[in-house]
Amino acid sequence: MGHDKTKLNITWQEYEKFVFEHIKNNYPNAICEFNSKVFGKYSLGERQCDVLVTQFIAGKEFKILVDAKYYSKKVDVKAVEDFISMCSDIDASEGILVTQNGYSELAYSRAENDPSQIILDILTLEDLHHLQGYMAIPYAGEFACIIQPAFGWIVDANRWFGNLAWSYRKGFDFDSAFKEKELSYFNIWNTKKDQLTPKELLEQQVEMLAATSTILENTIETIIEEGKVLTTRKTIIENYLAPEYACAVEYEGFIFFGVLVSENNRESVNFKKLIKVVSRSLPININHAIP
Repeated sequence: MGHDKTKLNITWQEYEKFVFEHIKNNYPNAICEFNSKVFGKYSLGERQCDVLVTQFIAGKEFKILVDAKYYSKKVDVKAVEDFISMCSDIDASEGILVTQNGYSELAYSRAENDPSQIILDILTLEDLHHLQGYMAIPYAGEFACIIQPAFGWIVDANRWFGNLAWSYRKGFDFDSAFKEKELSYFNIWNTKKDQLTPKELLEQQVEMLAATSTILENTIETIIEEGKVLTTRKTIIENYLAPEYACAVEYEGFIFFGVLVSENNRESVNFKKLIKVVSRSLPININHAIP
């Protein structure tokens, strides 16, 4: 898994600079620092950062730590655990580990299943060349949410089929993700105009499905995640693309929700990813007034 055929005959210092230039080009509106030092809130000392990206969205600071591993072998689970610890120490909201020789199955699984609030990803050099969206602000009228994708996925802000944003696995596009039956979409429901609860909204979705298909199984539950009350749904439809899952959270004036289509062999992991994206969403208001 994650083996990268791209190789560079350069020093590790040149490799770090190479990674920095690519990251800087992908975050043109952010502050990108190379080889900077940040005070650790747990270590109580200065920590060296290969690349640190700082951006402000709706007045909130987001820090992305990028670590460039110039190893002759695959990144192992110990390197991932050390990186997770450093992300936490400098209060990074996202961490990107870049490697030239890929990563072990154990390392990938450790990052994918980490329970912390840090958004993690592991990129090979080939991935870095094709870096896709890692943040989006889907909006409808005055309401919006800042969202970040789950591990190994990207956010696509194209508004296909009336939805505000889509998410699917890194390296895929919409068509290939649809073909694989593994993608999710996000939308906003204005409760000022139509006062549904999250449970009523998900029930309405099932009613729409039942109008054209046979519902074999449907479960709606309330859970607590990241300190937020979430409403979730699992629906199995006869002769449908794949099982459908949904997750919704209510904010002042609107409900933000995501709907996932996923095959049974990936449904447990992908449903957790959908829940994580929705629970970590940050609501904001948009002022469309023209001065």
